[in-house]
Amino acid sequence: MKMRDESGQTLIITAISLVLLMSLLAFAIDVGLLFRARRQMQIAADAAAMAGATQLYYGPASQYVSVATAAAKANGVDSSVAGNSVIISSPPPVGDANHGCATCVEAQVGGPAQTFFAGLFTGGHFMTVSARAVAGGPSLSNSCIWIMKPNASDVLHLQGSSTINAPGCSIYVNSSDSSAVKVTGNSNSFNGPQFDVVGGYSGHNTSPTGITTGVAPQTPPISNLTDSTCSVNDSISSISGPYTPSGGANAGTVVCFTNAVTLNDGAALAGAVGGGIVYEFQQGVTVATGATVSFGKYTGTPPGNGHGYDPTQTYGAVMDLSGGTLNQNSNSILNAFAPTSGTFNSVAIMQPTTNPTTPLQVQFGSNNQTLDGIIYAPGTQVYLQDNGGGVTASGVIAGTMFLKSSNLTIPNYSNVNITTTPFLQLSMVE
Repeated sequence: MKMRDESGQTLIITAISLVLLMSLLAFAIDVGLLFRARRQMQIAADAAAMAGATQLYYGPASQYVSVATAAAKANGVDSSVAGNSVIISSPPPVGDANHGCATCVEAQVGGPAQTFFAGLFTGGHFMTVSARAVAGGPSLSNSCIWIMKPNASDVLHLQGSSTINAPGCSIYVNSSDSSAVKVTGNSNSFNGPQFDVVGGYSGHNTSPTGITTGVAPQTPPISNLTDSTCSVNDSISSISGPYTPSGGANAGTVVCFTNAVTLNDGAALAGAVGGGIVYEFQQGVTVATGATVSFGKYTGTPPGNGHGYDPTQTYGAVMDLSGGTLNQNSNSILNAFAPTSGTFNSVAIMQPTTNPTTPLQVQFGSNNQTLDGIIYAPGTQVYLQDNGGGVTASGVIAGTMFLKSSNLTIPNYSNVNITTTPFLQLSMVE
């Protein structure tokens, strides 16, 4: 006779183990759901912070809260729905590490996350999940070349043996087309940190830096520049030697040339401290054969060929092609020094979107340009042809660009003009 009957114990242990196993499985499912909800909430917080910081920086600044709130809503956190919360503040609250950052925006978002099994113990099937993000603090952007025409093929074309030498600056191509960049021939080179394309490319790749496809869309640091109201109207058709606007070389002066203008050897159009002088060519401009021409500070007695500008002074001028185009004849040299503040900060040559049909040819044959500033032509093509000369510029913002066996050099403008550069980007701070 058995003193103790142990039959049925396996069934009891199995039942207890099954309950524990199911509890662990339920816990794992709920934790996974909460982690997923937390990740989605963080995405909403990041989007709200970046949207708010962008609006605060580029303006109108008064709308940063509404813009950030809309970004949170677009990512699933609607502040008008009961249980959701969206708190936007700038600067971040006292006690935060970035409280002293005037350009920073903090987004705190929260809302209910559904669970399946936790309610058996808590009496409810929802738990509150929250997230926080801080964006702002503009830092220097690596990009110096922006090709901005969207949804089109062949917006940046490198042909033959073209060379872009930009050791401190990246290329960004905005088009989402699968052939946004076209590289004809395997001798085209790009030397720079990054060659980013929203879409793709056709033909060969570049070297030593190759093309990265499928990047996130960006916006250029300068946008929507238009012609300014004329301060001075001048019917002159030829300039030789120094030129100063009537009334003096004052920052903010806009000189409108009503006739086509030829710039002869020694033409030196004065600049002004800070916001510079805008020279608006309403019928186009031609740089004469063999001429050396300068825009900006004219020194009178610089070394070399006797013409140029003074790079040690913050003088500046803008060539504005409001009508016609730029014709630069053979063996000519164009030097320009852009303004360092104001509406046209960093812009050396400009072709506004009101003059979109004529390509802006900045180099042909043996011509040379040295621009301490950018080429701004967001509505048209910037065109360079032949390697007998070349262009050195601080950057390019163009609708499209075509380099045909030509040379483009982009030094790092921001390193030289670190306190005034517009080439900034917003980033996540926390």
